[in-house]
Amino acid sequence: MNLFSLNDLKALQGEAASDPAYDFARKQSRNQLVWLHERIYSEVRARRWDLYFRPEWSFSPTQVTAECPTIHALTLRYTKAETVVRLMQKQFGGMMPHWDELAWLGIGLDGRGVFIELTIPASARLDAQNFYNKLTQGAPEKRTLRQILAELGGEGALTLRREGTEVLRVRCARLVDLNVLNTTLGKFEPGVHDWQIAIRFLVTDPRLATNVAPDELTYHLAQLYGLYQFAVWSPRNNYLDRAREQSTSEIAPS
Repeated sequence: MNLFSLNDLKALQGEAASDPAYDFARKQSRNQLVWLHERIYSEVRARRWDLYFRPEWSFSPTQVTAECPTIHALTLRYTKAETVVRLMQKQFGGMMPHWDELAWLGIGLDGRGVFIELTIPASARLDAQNFYNKLTQGAPEKRTLRQILAELGGEGALTLRREGTEVLRVRCARLVDLNVLNTTLGKFEPGVHDWQIAIRFLVTDPRLATNVAPDELTYHLAQLYGLYQFAVWSPRNNYLDRAREQSTSEIAPS
């Protein structure tokens, strides 16, 4: 038996996504994400990844409310440690970033199926700018990014969105080509676009059978974690201060 069924998708499609009558169905689907979390998170901690569960945030809502009138996806999200967030606030000033203002890595279900996703939302301005600045350093950084993308094979795809509207979609396999990567980066504006890389599965995929799904999804999380480490700000991956010392903000040539 698989983790999810085709019936589970209905509560996230069309008018049902805004119908409180489907709240219970969505809660049942989220219970499967809870089941996954209980099996995956121990492995995340064992590997000492800089990814943490936040009880008040990590699971997205299942109930239609005035604040959340439509639910097209259910997600289990992990992000950086609170100590790192406090360091960001201390070093760059401003308000303490909310969890929605950070890059995250997670697993979810939407009307199309199951996905594993790295998201750098437009609201995650520091993480997005850090990623962008790192790629201005020159050829070695781009080469590393292309190697990470190549490891995703044909399953990963990048989507850029602006205020919820898709503006670009490209397979990660194509981004291994330097010209395609440069063209894509030229369209990415930190703080304006959501940068999302996802690996998708049909709910009927045999890799999502309950006896193998945790290991399969952990494997793909590990693939995207390499990109997460490469992109997001941390004391050991700080490209915000370096950018202040440079006079140019253009994407560096290959």
